[in-house]
Amino acid sequence: MSLSLRISNVFRWRWLLPAAGLVAAFHFLPYGGPALDHALFDAASRHPLRAPPLPDNSALVLVNDGTMALLGGPPYSQRWPYPRAYFAGLLAALDRAGAERIVVDFTFLENSGSEEEDALLAAVAAVLPKVVLASRTGARPGGPGEQGPVFWNAEFRRAHTSYFQASRSGLTDFPIDEDNVARTYVVPGSLAARAYGRAVTTRGGLLRWHGGLAAIEARGVPVVPAGHFFVAGIPLVLQLSERVPDFSPEAIDRALQALPPLTGAAADLVRGRVVFVGANASGTFDLKQLPVGKLEPGVLLHWTAWTNLVAGGFVTALPRWTALLASALAAGLLLQTASRRTGLLVPVAVALGLALLLLPGAYAGISFGWYFPPATPLLAVGLVLLGVVTERFWSEQARKREIQAMFGAYVDPGVVAELVRNPEFINLRGEHREATVFFSDLVGFTDLSEKLRDRPELMVEVVNAYLEETSECLLNQGAYVDKYIGDAVMAVFGVPQLLPDHALAACRAALAARRALAGVNQRYAAAVGVMLAVRIGLNTGDMIVANVGSSRKKSYTVMGDAVNLASRLEGANKEFGTEILLGEATARLVAGRMALRPLTRLRVKGKQEAVEVYELVGTPESLDSAQQDFLAAYLPAYAHYSARRFAEAAGDFGRALAARPDDAVTRELLQQCTTYAHTPPPGDWEPILILKSK
Repeated sequence: MSLSLRISNVFRWRWLLPAAGLVAAFHFLPYGGPALDHALFDAASRHPLRAPPLPDNSALVLVNDGTMALLGGPPYSQRWPYPRAYFAGLLAALDRAGAERIVVDFTFLENSGSEEEDALLAAVAAVLPKVVLASRTGARPGGPGEQGPVFWNAEFRRAHTSYFQASRSGLTDFPIDEDNVARTYVVPGSLAARAYGRAVTTRGGLLRWHGGLAAIEARGVPVVPAGHFFVAGIPLVLQLSERVPDFSPEAIDRALQALPPLTGAAADLVRGRVVFVGANASGTFDLKQLPVGKLEPGVLLHWTAWTNLVAGGFVTALPRWTALLASALAAGLLLQTASRRTGLLVPVAVALGLALLLLPGAYAGISFGWYFPPATPLLAVGLVLLGVVTERFWSEQARKREIQAMFGAYVDPGVVAELVRNPEFINLRGEHREATVFFSDLVGFTDLSEKLRDRPELMVEVVNAYLEETSECLLNQGAYVDKYIGDAVMAVFGVPQLLPDHALAACRAALAARRALAGVNQRYAAAVGVMLAVRIGLNTGDMIVANVGSSRKKSYTVMGDAVNLASRLEGANKEFGTEILLGEATARLVAGRMALRPLTRLRVKGKQEAVEVYELVGTPESLDSAQQDFLAAYLPAYAHYSARRFAEAAGDFGRALAARPDDAVTRELLQQCTTYAHTPPPGDWEPILILKSK
């Protein structure tokens, strides 16, 4: 592959860098990829492909609005948080109802103000090995490590070590994501781990959800208002208080065992089950944002983690860097497909296939215990597809422009543009139009070819530099560049676009081209050892404009005597030692606006009629003092010469030659006038030069 082609391919995919930046930003910004990944996970948690297994021995006991209404009315008149004696009764009632384990998601981190009630709850909770209470990490300001129930302080534990052979409390801390939703659970030391009761090896992960409170109740998990057990526990607490006034744990233990079992519909719902106690009443401030609903009781988080330990296992989230790896692989596959130039159908099909693999695959994976975050790869696929489509569009546009530019190298793009704008304006079958034709040729090209015989690439570079500069000068003045013939240029002013002052525009372009060649010489003269010059012929007249050629190739061009004369004028510069020659009609149109000097009447080969030929010296404002002195002497001299006043002409030509000693035309005319002053020419004499060659 050539260097230019490799560079072209690099620039073709230059949009990949900003696309990669967008993907990276999307991946790492919390409200970009993570937010969409969370949304997918939440949707899959609410509507899983298959429901996760659910233990059949659990129940939820909740302080709900009914409980708040029951205990808030007579005869109880209690407000949240309830007295510690009520919680002692709740635990005693659940124990007497036959609960297998009692997991309490209430934190008792401060003294209640009643030492008796704290002592009662401490004793009841301690002597029931099935009770697991909540703790927090560093819950007290400045407090180290885990902070458990305040009534189970170090002194109490040392005094009653038999009840604390195993850990009796579990952490209720849980991580939350950037959107304040809890999706992940850390198992070691947690409330769910203590409820599980056996050694655990997992550190947790994403929770495999069974749904919100309504959904799990519909699946058969009993959800019981805690009010039933608070009310049932009050008589039990009174009995314990009567039997054990000092609330000694050992005595409380014996007294609890003596209490009768609790019966009734509520007791039947918790008997033999692992009971999670929590709250979902609005006044308890224990509602959490979970994936399965806007707000759910916080205990549902720990219950779900426990079910994952017992029956289903957690969902393992793949590292987020795998999403970046998948993005790179998907983008590479899509780019590989797109680079084959198979049209857009195949890349679109591949992109849709990748999207179907990523999105449904991630959705289904959650039900099988694996979660792959698909948002970043999906964005990468979408951006690459958008980039491919955009690149194809711009490539097609660039290809059209390139073809038009290549065509314009032979037929000026102005022709195409004019046809598009005004197709009726140009008669490609042929029409007469007044226009000004420009012909130019390099002087010194033969020497250049000889010197660069062994370096053709440099010769082409020099010629192209000259043609580039000349073409710019022409196009800037509204020319139609007809063709290049080697180092020669043909252009027309006034076609295909109408150009009212085409003769003046042609003169300006010729002067600009001569100046531009000086810059080319400055760049290349030292390298090639040749100073180039230019010969230019301009002529104005009526000509035929048409699209001519064969069925295979056509060219929009001009034809006619006016065109042929312009070509002859370009060659005639060699005879006069000049650079820019104008035909009589051109000179007449620019008279007074350009500095001109007449040279002779010229009769070209094949023509009987002679035309006045002029040299274009420059614009009046650009002439230096020497040029002004020269023209001040030359113009009167030529007028005397044309009127056969040879003696007067000789004097003025002498002054002109003094101002411009190297001017061959002036020297020749001075010699003729000197001769004719002594030996006048015949009566039918005219200042005519006959060109024998083309």
